[in-house]
Amino acid sequence: MAVQKRSISFDANVLAEAERLSQERGGNLSKLVNQALEHELRIAGGRKLMEEDEKRWGPIPESVRAWGEAVWPD
Repeated sequence: MAVQKRSISFDANVLAEAERLSQERGGNLSKLVNQALEHELRIAGGRKLMEEDEKRWGPIPESVRAWGEAVWPD
């Protein structure tokens, strides 16, 4: 997998918590941030599929929506 470096800014409190958590998991902040972004991208992809399904098939039944939200919590 190719790796690219970027300079990004963090809220100070978020960064402190992320650094603490990454230390608990072995000290790799880049890995923690990458995993968090992958998680957000999967959620966004799932939501896009739901929107596309609603356009094609109509509203998603509430029971199915509740199941999806339980499986993919924010």
